[in-house]
Amino acid sequence: MQVARATRFQAGSATDERALGEPPHPTAVFRFAYLAGMLLVIGLYPFLSGAARDWAFLVVSVGAIPAVAKGMTAIDADRRTPWWLLLSSLATINASILISVIGGDSVAVLSAALDSVGNVLALIAALILVVVQGRNALGSIVDATIVAVALGGVLWAVAVAPDLRPEVSSGAAKVNLFVAVLALCGVLGAIGGLYRILVKPPRALALLVATLGFALAGYLLFAQASTPGTEVIAAMMFMAGYTALGLFGLDPTARHLADQEPPRHVDRVSAGRLVFLGLALALIPFVVGIRTAGNAPADGLVLALGGTTVAVLVMVRLGCLAMERDRAVQALKHEASHDSLTGLPNRREFVARLDELLSDGRECVVLFCDLDGFKAVNDRFGHSAGDEVLVELARRLRHCIPETDVVSRVGGDEFLILSASPCRTDSLRQCVGNAVAAPVTVRGERVTIGASVGGATGSGGTDPDELIRRADHAMYEAKGRPHTAQRGPVR
Repeated sequence: MQVARATRFQAGSATDERALGEPPHPTAVFRFAYLAGMLLVIGLYPFLSGAARDWAFLVVSVGAIPAVAKGMTAIDADRRTPWWLLLSSLATINASILISVIGGDSVAVLSAALDSVGNVLALIAALILVVVQGRNALGSIVDATIVAVALGGVLWAVAVAPDLRPEVSSGAAKVNLFVAVLALCGVLGAIGGLYRILVKPPRALALLVATLGFALAGYLLFAQASTPGTEVIAAMMFMAGYTALGLFGLDPTARHLADQEPPRHVDRVSAGRLVFLGLALALIPFVVGIRTAGNAPADGLVLALGGTTVAVLVMVRLGCLAMERDRAVQALKHEASHDSLTGLPNRREFVARLDELLSDGRECVVLFCDLDGFKAVNDRFGHSAGDEVLVELARRLRHCIPETDVVSRVGGDEFLILSASPCRTDSLRQCVGNAVAAPVTVRGERVTIGASVGGATGSGGTDPDELIRRADHAMYEAKGRPHTAQRGPVR
């Protein structure tokens, strides 16, 4: 008997609900019919016996397959990997159940192996969804996972391991059961971390949590099933998990798992959080040590697997912190060397790159571009409109020059272009002129802006600032001539 699995979810659901008084949406009717049918089978399960129970269990577990497949049709083809994993998981687990029903104890090993593979596929699917939707807040999600795994280890050591049923009290069966409980706790924690950062957690996410929660409850009951009644309840928990997974597949909000941009989240690690994570790291060995000191049998499984898992997750968390620090450093470097409005290199970065070329003794050309008529745009439409024009012109300039050249914004409406190929000076000047001269739509109106361009060439030994001044002077000479947009001497 085995498990339910899951996936995770992310944004909004209000648009999926029908207004009061309207007829039910066909999808809602289908969901209701699916739920009613599954609940009927689950309700009848305690009154069945023998093979009838096995087939009822199979009906519910198989029923989740078309539900998930139907939900997958709403997902873009290139984003369906988690859904394919879920379907593969359900197919594998149902093959395990069917083999067990038909072959009995003679194929128990094969059935258990298939079941384990199916569970792993399902948990991978859930983790992929969590990582995709939580990629902007992985630190917080890992924190929640660490705490959940630690609590799962303590739950096993205190409440589960002391009263395990004989069939799973040792060997591979015990390890498989412990891994399943620990993994489900960890994924539940990860989804809980994602749930916490969402502004408006959707219904599909709650169904996913229910799927994993029912599966975990089923495992815990199955581990200690000392009476037939407990076994029945455990089986019903698994069946409820499959039903919740099917409802998740049918829920219209589940498509947002693949479609919507994950929320932005600032990863702040306070002293309190570090203390909390330290306590989580120490929780399993502390509890096991206290129990051992009280003459309870030591549970090496919890210490070995549980402690190692928490330690690995802590290392992952430290890795997240290191990556976050590196990103912050890179962001500061970028901010210091680039224009905040256009994203182009600023004057400081331009001079550094120019100095590098000149220091290598290479010949290069600097073009100085000043926009004509830009002040009129600012005066008429406002500075925010002017900023939009600058961003558009910067985009055009960046795309019209070769990738090996540099375009920089060095003033309000002034740009510098650096090329290590002076022979392309005329073509670059033409490119700049054409990029600037094309009309720009501002507040619904098309406006045309001109450009005055001057150039200067230099080689090894030339002072970078002097080269820029010469290009600036050539630009002013071009600006003083009529109809000289994009024209000017090269000095």
